[in-house]
Amino acid sequence: MIKSIYFTLIFFFFLSFAMAQSVKPYMAILKTQNEKYKGILYKVDSVNVILNHDGEFIQVPINEIKTVQIRTVKKGYKGMSFVKIGEDRAEEYKMNAAGKMVDKWGKEEPGFKEDVSATAFSVVFTAMANAVALPIHAINPNLARFNFNKIDENKFNELSYYSIYYQANPDVLAELQQLKSISSTVKP
Repeated sequence: MIKSIYFTLIFFFFLSFAMAQSVKPYMAILKTQNEKYKGILYKVDSVNVILNHDGEFIQVPINEIKTVQIRTVKKGYKGMSFVKIGEDRAEEYKMNAAGKMVDKWGKEEPGFKEDVSATAFSVVFTAMANAVALPIHAINPNLARFNFNKIDENKFNELSYYSIYYQANPDVLAELQQLKSISSTVKP
């Protein structure tokens, strides 16, 4: 009896913590016999899996699905810039007694040639760094993979956990029933 009370309290603690979390969208790639669908996993019901692809809802019948891959939604890649081009150096350099612009350590301000070479170097270096970083950023591994050779209700339930609809409206009673059935099979 005491164990069940503790178990219930812990469950409600985790449930309240889970409900406080925000909804996280997941990218789903569904493969059927003939086509491949890609979009945000919106809802999994008893008949269809619903994806949101660029604001358009796509319904894919469950009995046609062969595999599903779940991935995180990545933000677009924003290029890096390592050296500022055409930066204003008015605060860095001051006029000395000889009439030359120097920094606080006495080093003279770079001339036109140095500015042009620094600009060319920064453009080339930034392009090379972004060419290396872009493919690395594009890597997006699967969080989960489901194979549906035969229709399995448990796999579709597990898939629904990644949907926006389920995260916003969790089926608490079904989860309680599932936990109750699991706890009844465990013997102390």
